Amino acid sequence: MTFLNMRGEPLQNAMNFCVVIPSFLAMGFSLSFLGGVTRYESFYTLFEQIDTSTTTGAVKSHNSLIQGTTVSTLNLGAALGCLSCIYLGNRLGRRRTTFLGSLIALAGTILQCSAFTLAQLLVSRIVLGAGLGMMSSTVPVWQSETSKVHKRGHHVIVDGICIAGGIAMASWLTFGFSKIDTDMSWQWRLPCMTTGILALVVACFTFTFPESPRWLALKGDIDGARHVLAIVDDVEPTSEHVEIILDSICNLNDTMAESASFLSIFKQGKDKMRYRMILAAATQAFSQMSGSALITYYSETLFSAIGLSHDLSKILGATDLTFKFICCFIPFFTIEMAGRRKLLLIAGTGMTICMFSLAICGSQVTDNNLVPAYVAIAFAFIYVAFYPIGFLGINFLYSQEVIPTRYRAPASGISTSVHWIAAFTVALTTPIGFGSIGWRFYLVWAIVAFSIIPSVYFFYPETTGLSIEEVDTVFIRSSSIFTTVKEAEKMRREKAAQLPGLVETFDDQKKPETMHAEA
Repeated sequence: MTFLNMRGEPLQNAMNFCVVIPSFLAMGFSLSFLGGVTRYESFYTLFEQIDTSTTTGAVKSHNSLIQGTTVSTLNLGAALGCLSCIYLGNRLGRRRTTFLGSLIALAGTILQCSAFTLAQLLVSRIVLGAGLGMMSSTVPVWQSETSKVHKRGHHVIVDGICIAGGIAMASWLTFGFSKIDTDMSWQWRLPCMTTGILALVVACFTFTFPESPRWLALKGDIDGARHVLAIVDDVEPTSEHVEIILDSICNLNDTMAESASFLSIFKQGKDKMRYRMILAAATQAFSQMSGSALITYYSETLFSAIGLSHDLSKILGATDLTFKFICCFIPFFTIEMAGRRKLLLIAGTGMTICMFSLAICGSQVTDNNLVPAYVAIAFAFIYVAFYPIGFLGINFLYSQEVIPTRYRAPASGISTSVHWIAAFTVALTTPIGFGSIGWRFYLVWAIVAFSIIPSVYFFYPETTGLSIEEVDTVFIRSSSIFTTVKEAEKMRREKAAQLPGLVETFDDQKKPETMHAEA
């Protein structure tokens, strides 16, 4: 049994190209696109209520609020889409939920491309966001449940790379279309179709890939789970390797079934679900509340503030986002060597330094002294080098790894909705914050970024090299939330002693005890 005549790693790579990459490119593109076309004459003459280019005074202030709300409603829609996965995730499965999300995103794109009133534009943003939210919540779960231990990090890190790629693509595309001298609405409707095209690709290919074996086992389809595990790991369904992993999955499902109600997610218990849920949600909150949206979406404003021309500011902003995309490859190549904790700590430290530096630079800028502003531009670029190291991909990965299979879909819906709600909050409050307290607003993000360091050091267990079932065992064995980090290191050392390098490689010639240690 094969999918697309492929098995093993080639199959997982094909899934990345056909489902994962278009899903998260669409997410990144949609986050950045509308903000890039609000200054098009063909756009603001049609939607006069959000025109900030030709208005002044109180009217401009009022329109700015409506514009910010319109742009950020995508985040609210995405949060609703994520929360829907609390109910739909385990009922529909990973494939059908992803497929449904892609159809909703396609419908939202059609509504947005055909909008002639502000009401339709608002509805389109909510619908589009709902579809993207369902995909962003479900696809990482699907990936983590169908990946090998030593490849899980690489596969899910692709999510962050594609988000950054979509943001950069939107920046350059909107800049390019802004140079077209026309007042016709096709100037923004044509690039707007990009999200729909990507969603259509996801819809066309979703069912060509296998369902999550862990979801199949959860639903009692043991034979289906056995076949998918064999395909994913490129072994025979009757191999001892498949039986060992399948037994581990079924045993964990049986254990968790004792407290299988939805409210169990918020109870501590012996499984420490409340602690794990907080870890997942906090990781997603940190990814947005540490100033990333400020640098990502307001870098052009920062460059304009020191007197650079509109075109040069936009080019620098797009270059900054392209640099961010390039830096996303750092965790891709280091995630399995350095581990999750170390990359999160490096990112948190770098972002803290950059935010405090931006505050210092902002406090020294005057009309006659713009040198600190130019230094701030350098720190804006340095920030986007540190941010993706820990919080543009790893946040999706870690949020899946610390949650057991039975709760992974609903918990992912909750944690990813935190991501979108935090993004909405930052997008809406940033203009107000800078208008009220100026450079001191950087200190808010600096403090949040600094809080990442002790949080990760004391409470985030390392999951690198451990299977999803072994991560569950770490939480169950630890006596309290303060011993979980040490328990994870203990298990990793035990596994390293049995299998040097923590590499998951299987073949039918190995001894049964070695295969059991690897599983």
